[in-house]
Amino acid sequence: MTEDVYEPLALYRDRFKAEHADNTAAFFEKLVERSGVDGDANAATMTEIRALDAQLAAADSSRSNWKALRVLFFTIVVVGFVGLVLFVLPFLSQDIELPIHVDGLWAAVCAAVAAGGIALIAAKLNPTIRLLDERLRSLTANRQEKIAEAQAQLAPLNRLYDWGMIAKLIQQTVPRLALDPYFSRARLDELQRYFGWDDSFNRDRSVLFAQSGEINGNPFVLAETLDFRMGTKTYRGSITITWQESESYTDSEGRTRTRLVTRTETLTASVDKPAPEYSREKFLIYGNEAAPDLTFSRTPSSLSNAGDGFFSRWRMRRTVAKLEAFSRNLDDEYGYTIMSNRQFAALFQAIDRNDEVQFRLLFTPLAQQQMLNLLRDKTVGFGDNFTFVKDHMINLVRPAHLETTNITADPSLFHNYDLAAARKFFNTYSNAYFRALYFALAPVLTIPLYQQHRSHADIYASVTGKTASFWEHEAIANFHGQHVFEHDESITENLLKTRSVRTDAGYTEVAVTASGFRGENRVDYVSKFGGDGRWHKVPVKWIEYISVRRTSKMLIRETDGLTLQDYEEQSPTSPDWQAFFRKCQIEPQHASFRRSIVSFVSPS
Repeated sequence: MTEDVYEPLALYRDRFKAEHADNTAAFFEKLVERSGVDGDANAATMTEIRALDAQLAAADSSRSNWKALRVLFFTIVVVGFVGLVLFVLPFLSQDIELPIHVDGLWAAVCAAVAAGGIALIAAKLNPTIRLLDERLRSLTANRQEKIAEAQAQLAPLNRLYDWGMIAKLIQQTVPRLALDPYFSRARLDELQRYFGWDDSFNRDRSVLFAQSGEINGNPFVLAETLDFRMGTKTYRGSITITWQESESYTDSEGRTRTRLVTRTETLTASVDKPAPEYSREKFLIYGNEAAPDLTFSRTPSSLSNAGDGFFSRWRMRRTVAKLEAFSRNLDDEYGYTIMSNRQFAALFQAIDRNDEVQFRLLFTPLAQQQMLNLLRDKTVGFGDNFTFVKDHMINLVRPAHLETTNITADPSLFHNYDLAAARKFFNTYSNAYFRALYFALAPVLTIPLYQQHRSHADIYASVTGKTASFWEHEAIANFHGQHVFEHDESITENLLKTRSVRTDAGYTEVAVTASGFRGENRVDYVSKFGGDGRWHKVPVKWIEYISVRRTSKMLIRETDGLTLQDYEEQSPTSPDWQAFFRKCQIEPQHASFRRSIVSFVSPS
């Protein structure tokens, strides 16, 4: 029987963290064994590469020193020539006044210094620098050869990395978490039909990545989006004005006189104009039918990180007193009643909740204590760094730690030519990914009822569906890159939105619309009053952003559990794949494989 996760913080600390580290390490060693990579040979090659790196650094440092010495002697030569010129010029013209007089002895010294400097540069410095340049070229060439050798040694391992590796490792560690190979249309339909998910959330967003899955039949999506909003940008301009005015002064004889003086002033102006703004956001969406009418929101509390000192206790008492007063107010629209666990009430708050009965149904004493443990943790997880919004059967969690986490698990991340470095990075990434995902889910895992309540959609589901959702389509389009789809005149980032045009036997045609902005240079003239007593027009240059769009065609084909290695081996020779490529009029090398989905962009 699959074990529920009722105490997420303690379970991660005492069990899951070590188990996942062990599972990850064992998985990597199996990959190495399967690849047939000779670790000793690669270690020897890396030793040679590091030795070459040391020699390159030493040769480069030596060359820099010799070049610095050449600059010094070149400066000495220039000084010598200047001395000679100063000696010769008076003989050429008697009218020339020189700041320094150079006699014959100093002229001889300058000549000797210049000649000696030139001889030293030509005989010693330049040949030495040329030799060092040649040595650097030779060492660089040798290093590139050794790197190519190391890349060839690890090529069999690099080919084994696949899109689903990290997800499978997480599921191995926590069987209660089931992660999908990609975000299917069936999973999205489940969120919409049974949990009330509204696609208006995706307006002005483009999905960069989405990892869907379920916890005991209740769906979730970990996603990253590119968000757009039309904001404002401040442009500034300036002009400098001059004028003359009379000024009184007292001369040396004590008489008052007037004179004209020139005044200057810099006039500045600014204008605010509409400008597109883009940001990236990572969040978790979780659907559960428990407490279906309940809505609330909470944001991180500074009290969670407070210590046990006098001022921290005073702030806690003050917050609790305010909540108690708010709870006694029967005239407001909330009907808020403070929980008996005052610490939970102060840290979690959620004072905008609309149903006290359902709130207490979710946050039992056990759930309150587990949430408190999560909020006050400072070492195991990430502490109180998340926003939590419940909108009926949809839960939206925005943890701050996801902002610095790469959640794609792209196989290319793990490619390396150094086996030791590859091993270290793979283990570090897998463990960090698991921690980030686990503690993104932790706020909902603290609620026992959520895991005890299995959705009707899951209980009675017979077909999970293999067709990718439009979320996955957008993620695939962004994987190809905005530059592939953007309008030629676009100067901003582009929001990629997709629409399924038709589904043929074996593939889906998707229309990808890239929305961006072209820029037109404009100038506004702003009146400013100057110190000369006049109004002046200050030009302020700004850019008018005008919307541009371009729609392209992308074809995708879902594969049933095909690995990246299998695709790379089968696609060049398989009759099925060759027929598919001929039908779509595409060369195999132009197609991309991502998360069991093959895709390519049709030529415009």
